[in-house]
Amino acid sequence: MYRTIVGSSLLNRIFMPFKNAGLIELKSTESTNLYTLNLLKSRSLEEGSIIYTQEQTGGKGQGNNRWESEPGKNLTATIVLYPGFLKPEDQFMLTKVVSLAVCTMLDNYKLPSRAMIKWPNDIYIYQGKIAGILINNDITGNNISRSIAGLGLNINQESFGENAPGAVSLKILTGIEYEVKKLLTEWHKSMEHWYEILMNPDFKTLDEAYLERLYRLNQPAEYIVRGKRMEATILGLAEYGMLMLKDNSGKQYICALQEVVFVK
Repeated sequence: MYRTIVGSSLLNRIFMPFKNAGLIELKSTESTNLYTLNLLKSRSLEEGSIIYTQEQTGGKGQGNNRWESEPGKNLTATIVLYPGFLKPEDQFMLTKVVSLAVCTMLDNYKLPSRAMIKWPNDIYIYQGKIAGILINNDITGNNISRSIAGLGLNINQESFGENAPGAVSLKILTGIEYEVKKLLTEWHKSMEHWYEILMNPDFKTLDEAYLERLYRLNQPAEYIVRGKRMEATILGLAEYGMLMLKDNSGKQYICALQEVVFVK
């Protein structure tokens, strides 16, 4: 089981490499990523340890986006990793690991469609966002010394505000109420599976699995690319996990996060 550091216990089978992982459970915090970063200034946590909160008052998404979550309804948690075997130029592999862990965990549930990854790391069911991921990496020398990966997964919340247009939850999709901690345990198991693949290292498996889940791959759609609205098609990923698109004239674009906007 998890070695519980604070809060109630969370049962789970032991899987390598997270055999000494602990759980810190909070009633409320501004952000599990921020809490974890501050905690690690004064103490160490074993790899695979999780910080979970019932209420996140200031959760953040990519850029300046805010993550909306109703208290007690959703999974808001952060996992601590020490991928010292990984070079800085390969850090997008961590994005693949965390995204795939969520998708394959959701495969266990009877949903109207398969979980897909909207580049770089939003998780979609059909055209609705069900989860978001935020990763903070620390680089020491030529390696990634530590990674803090936060997950916000909509589980039992049934309505969302203006800051979360198009958001969906498991309950909205199925009409069923779920046990949040059960999904936390399942995500942890799935994380360990994909992280072990990364440790091998088996980049090819991660590349193929991520592309197979990539939202809108090879499908013409509307985008705003570097400020210009156009119809384009996602071709795949370029170096460092950048998004590769082609417009109707055949011109190709390789875009960083702030250079492309998905248009519905």
